[in-house]
Amino acid sequence: MLFFSKQLNSCLLTFIVVFLSSCYGQYSRVSERESIVNNKNIEIINLNNLMLRLLKSDEKLTPKVVFNKDGSSTYTYIKRPGEGEIDLKEIKKRILLGSEFYRNDRKKIVNLLTRINELEINNKLDNLNNGVLGLWVPSKNLIVVDYKVVDMGSPAFLDVLRHEVIHIAQSCYGGSRNAFPKRIGLPLEFSKEINFNLTHRAYSQNPEEVKNIEREAFSYSKVDGAAIKLLNRFCE
Repeated sequence: MLFFSKQLNSCLLTFIVVFLSSCYGQYSRVSERESIVNNKNIEIINLNNLMLRLLKSDEKLTPKVVFNKDGSSTYTYIKRPGEGEIDLKEIKKRILLGSEFYRNDRKKIVNLLTRINELEINNKLDNLNNGVLGLWVPSKNLIVVDYKVVDMGSPAFLDVLRHEVIHIAQSCYGGSRNAFPKRIGLPLEFSKEINFNLTHRAYSQNPEEVKNIEREAFSYSKVDGAAIKLLNRFCE
């Protein structure tokens, strides 16, 4: 399971058949959770370090005001994954809140990774190649997120993580977490964004059902709460 990026606010993921080849304080309880998980001898992402790095990255997502020579001003901002244009009121809200605007995203990342750890699913950050942002390897019970996703901020990290978690649920639905993912059968979205993502060259030799496995993950990675619900329903 791979997650590709064309640009910062336009992410693309694809599935490759694996068998063919207010800041730090709010996360103070994470270390206790990690110590319990470490005793189970699985590979995990250091959540405290991740949260500190995401907090720094989120600060860069705050919209900026550019003052033009004619006295007018222009606002620049980075879109959240799947987000359309936002109005001036929303822009000013984000400026006011700064990195705190993404606090809930960071909390959801902690909750999702904590659940992954409880299920003893290996997870790590790594340097992936060819624009890959995320990877689910069923044979190794391993989910990988590229280091550069951390620099993209919490919204992008959450989107990549949710997508790969849905693939884990698909594997569980297919028989076990080590199994090739199987489409769960949820209604699929045929938006322009998803259709465009599925035209990536990595899909050119894939059968239609493999594309639909990806489409299902695309369709629900941006639905709040869907990834963890699917994980809880199909994986033990």
